[in-house]
Amino acid sequence: MRVIGTAGHVDHGKSTLITALTGIDPDRLREERERGMTIDLGFAWLTLPGGEEVGIVDVPGHQDFIRNMLAGVGSIDAVLLVVALDESVMPQTREHLAILEILGIERGVVALTKRDLVDAEWAALVRAEVAFALAGTPLAAAPFVEVSATTRAGLADLVAALAATLGAAPPRRDLARPRLPVDRAFTMSGFGTVVTGTLLDGSLAVGDEVALLPGERRARIRGLQTHRRAVEVAQPGSRVAANLSGVDKAEVERGMVVARPGTLATSRLLGLRCAVLASASAPLLHDEAVKVHVGTAESMAHASVLEGGALAPGASGWIQLRLASPVAVAVGDRLVLRRPSPSETLGGGVVADLGTERLRRRGDTVAALERRSAPSAAGRLLAALDSPRTPAEAGERSGLGAAEREAALAELAADGRALRLGDAVLARDVAEALATKVERAVAMAHRKAPLRPGAPREELRGLTGLAPKRFAALVGWLVASGRLADHGSTLALPGHRPALSAAQEVAWDRARAALEREPLQPPAAEALERDFGLDREVVAALVGRGDLVRAGDALFLPFAVLRFGALVIDELAAAGRITVARARDLSSSSRRSALPLLQYLDEAGLTRRSGDERLLVYDAAEARKRLAAAIHLPEVSR
Repeated sequence: MRVIGTAGHVDHGKSTLITALTGIDPDRLREERERGMTIDLGFAWLTLPGGEEVGIVDVPGHQDFIRNMLAGVGSIDAVLLVVALDESVMPQTREHLAILEILGIERGVVALTKRDLVDAEWAALVRAEVAFALAGTPLAAAPFVEVSATTRAGLADLVAALAATLGAAPPRRDLARPRLPVDRAFTMSGFGTVVTGTLLDGSLAVGDEVALLPGERRARIRGLQTHRRAVEVAQPGSRVAANLSGVDKAEVERGMVVARPGTLATSRLLGLRCAVLASASAPLLHDEAVKVHVGTAESMAHASVLEGGALAPGASGWIQLRLASPVAVAVGDRLVLRRPSPSETLGGGVVADLGTERLRRRGDTVAALERRSAPSAAGRLLAALDSPRTPAEAGERSGLGAAEREAALAELAADGRALRLGDAVLARDVAEALATKVERAVAMAHRKAPLRPGAPREELRGLTGLAPKRFAALVGWLVASGRLADHGSTLALPGHRPALSAAQEVAWDRARAALEREPLQPPAAEALERDFGLDREVVAALVGRGDLVRAGDALFLPFAVLRFGALVIDELAAAGRITVARARDLSSSSRRSALPLLQYLDEAGLTRRSGDERLLVYDAAEARKRLAAAIHLPEVSR
């Protein structure tokens, strides 16, 4: 499906030519017919020799209605540039040419109208003038066709030229993200609200739920038409009339976009590299008020020039537009800037960033924007991964469809430039920066509290700002690469062991000797602090480095736990069951010690409780092996 748009100076015969080509008068307003001048957008369609139907958007040529012209040409495949042979190139011819170049419209046909009013010599002179005006523009190689709407001379040649031009155009993008910029909204008796536009980036079907952006209004597609024929599915690139249920005509206006809910962003902040026309009367100044035209929308804005204080005519540079009202746009959309007074087209560019905050006028800001406009899909996607984003979010931010996005993600993963963090993806250098931040925070925690096993996990997560699952993925990556040790609630650097001072080591030697004298009758934690000066932090450090084993509220030397466990395992292997009393008697300990040690074996998964008894989970050999691993000691001999 293709759409062409007209362009050219007022009174050069655009609407008359469209009527002659299609039999449809695009001037639909009474005022247009009375004044003999196009004021607003008009629509028609044409059947090419091969049977294909092409939509036509006819735009006004008068400078007072340039805003309407801009609403019509943003999504066309090719332009029909109309120049009257009796007048040649005029001011609006040149302005329309500049707008077409800004919008990236590179294909077209030049119709030299009113051939019946001039002789051959004059026609040749005007052809030369038009060729000179087109030199250096994307339309420099466009075919010229001399026509007369009155005599119909040249119309067949014009249709053939249009068919050839459109045949060379690339297919319309289908990103499975349909959006219909509204260029007209009206009420139709018996049907309700109808909106029209040129469908972009995907298909719409009858019954689809849609959102009207900007805003929160939802509607459902009751019917679709293309060229006044009902269709069940409208294809990208087609002129579409959509009958919407659930919304009043008063709630819809030109500039809004019909899209599937959640697929298109609205923003008041747009970043782009702006090219100022050489013909501009003055530079674009920092913070200057401008009119922004994007899609069918128009909004006042202030332009923040991010490089220097101004952009001179003919120059280009990065700017951020602060819009007075939000617009629904996608990265990659083209926009036009106009100066409101004196009224003139200033320039424009391609949207590279949909911001949430004002950009600072710094070199790193410009560098980031440069990356977002990289020539390759992988490069643009990588620039969007400056913070963790889901693939869908990153694709939207970089202006990529699903297929392009997945191919780019595969490329970035293959060469290690991007890292998966749970449901998100992050640029490798950004992930490295987060990893360094975590490592430094852990090292600092070790210096400040050398007795502790590590830094609190949640504090570190708060430092990164990551969601729990994404932080867990980052930790997993760091642990797998040997850069962190995961102790559950704390994280440590590999090889870190809680370090006691010399005095604390002496106190520990004394306490250990006391524990060794009665290993299964250890003193309480309060007694360790009272008698030996081992406070809770020192005890935690001793547990962390494996010198003590905590079983409930009791503390034991590792070898004592190992010997107790061996006695219990052997008894269970022989008798199948054991009680607290039997464990106490076997180990010559007390109930106060036997009970927490049995609970320790339960928590280690070696035994399980059944009423007042314990049962062995594994065979004896496997249980002894697992017990030794749990307390980091060699197996005790039988």
